[in-house]
Amino acid sequence: MTSVATALIQAVHAAGGTITLEGPNLQLEAPAPLPETLRASLRQHKPALVAFLAGQAANANAPAAPLPEAPGPWSAGIPDEVAQGIITMAGAPAPESVPARAWPSIVADSLALVESGLAAQAFALGWTAADLFGCDQRAPWHRLDRAGLMLLVEGRQIAELTAAHAALRHRDGTLLRYRRAPKPVEPPVAMLWHLLPERLRPQVGPAP
Repeated sequence: MTSVATALIQAVHAAGGTITLEGPNLQLEAPAPLPETLRASLRQHKPALVAFLAGQAANANAPAAPLPEAPGPWSAGIPDEVAQGIITMAGAPAPESVPARAWPSIVADSLALVESGLAAQAFALGWTAADLFGCDQRAPWHRLDRAGLMLLVEGRQIAELTAAHAALRHRDGTLLRYRRAPKPVEPPVAMLWHLLPERLRPQVGPAP
């Protein structure tokens, strides 16, 4: 889970904070409270963060490896805009048009998609950023006909991925199939990170 850990640490740094390990606990310091979305992602991925920081501490005498930039090795196989967008989402509060309770899961699912290699696999199969991270610009939570895969995962496992569909596995083992359908690349379809206030949007690629 190294790439998720480094992406979250980078998001903390981007928010003006620092994260260190004190014993088994994570220590956060920031000039202002971190967004709840970011804090929720840090809680969810605490084991990966602890393992990563413990590994850094164990190799304190070795030259420190720099945190990967976005884009960088952690995001190999996905477009630059997507790498920047996911890190921006991890450090931002929920946009007004998405329920606050749902945003942490969307961010965690997006991070997991990259960490698992499924994001790179999807792009290699012909999926677009809109197929994975798209949404209706005006009503992202209600226009499911324009929703990309990340709005529908809701913590479920992606059990199968082909050029035409993704299969999401429920906890009871049943499968929900998401069929990839062509989406316009211009508004009113936007990327999830373009729902954020303009000052928080990644400065990569077009924004609606």
